[in-house]
Amino acid sequence: MSMVTSFVITLIECLEIAFITLLISQTKVNKPTVITYGSLGLIGGLLSAFYLHDILENYEWLMYAILSSLFLYLFIKNKEIVAHIKTHVDDISNSSSTVLFLTAFFIYGRESFEIFSNLFLNPNASWIAAFFAAIVAVMIYMFARDSKIKVYIFKFGYWAYLAFAIWFGYEALEHLHIL
Repeated sequence: MSMVTSFVITLIECLEIAFITLLISQTKVNKPTVITYGSLGLIGGLLSAFYLHDILENYEWLMYAILSSLFLYLFIKNKEIVAHIKTHVDDISNSSSTVLFLTAFFIYGRESFEIFSNLFLNPNASWIAAFFAAIVAVMIYMFARDSKIKVYIFKFGYWAYLAFAIWFGYEALEHLHIL
């Protein structure tokens, strides 16, 4: 099960990174600047997960409960969330470089933290499965970036949110030893 969990969590977080990158690439923001800030965020997420995983280990169930709640919220609010995110991306693209840095650093850092905290917290986590999930996410991003499929991601993608909400809810209950 940990191999599947490692793959699924990494794939979801990498797809979120890809989604954010796809949105940012459609704005007027200086792309090399965002790549630099985002890369720093990814490294920051890795380092914070590495140094904080012992502290967070007893609260792993909470991470899964929060993820489950977040995906349930995204499933319910999906129709409005695309416009909401686009508004924020447009606002950020017109902001100062400090706001852009903080936004890119913390968004990419948070996603990176979620990937690596899962891998560090679970002694049975599969780094190989996580690596393949990242490769799959990159391939999906490369395909979606130049494809008309972007329209369908938002049209039908919200069903994936419900599936992930159920999956992470199950993981939370399993970590609480309820299941």
